[in-house]
Amino acid sequence: SGSGKTILSKFVSWMNGMKTFQIKVHKFYTTKDFDSDLRSVLIRSGCKDEKICFIFDESNVLDTAFLERMNALLASGEVPGLFEGADFQHLMDECKENGRRLGEVLGSDDDRYKRFCAQVQRNLHV
Repeated sequence: SGSGKTILSKFVSWMNGMKTFQIKVHKFYTTKDFDSDLRSVLIRSGCKDEKICFIFDESNVLDTAFLERMNALLASGEVPGLFEGADFQHLMDECKENGRRLGEVLGSDDDRYKRFCAQVQRNLHV
């Protein structure tokens, strides 16, 4: 703590034209809040093609579930179970909208989800 790694990460992100994202942990921050923040940053990087540096340090780990989700994200570009039901439909709607803007035609939800995961792997840096 206090060695300037976060500031340096923000500076390098800025130099590379990337936006930074860091969760705002507070006394009542829960796994549900973390999942919501993850969904938001994944949609930005996977559907809206934003290049994002996700700054996640030891002070952000309030529950082992946070580490499990980040490990899955780093390993595969996705977090199993994060987008289900209405959240998955919202994700597919965002992907369709982005596809329309880019003039791409992706037929099935599986194709859209695969493209989404590839975009996350390309655009999100943790």
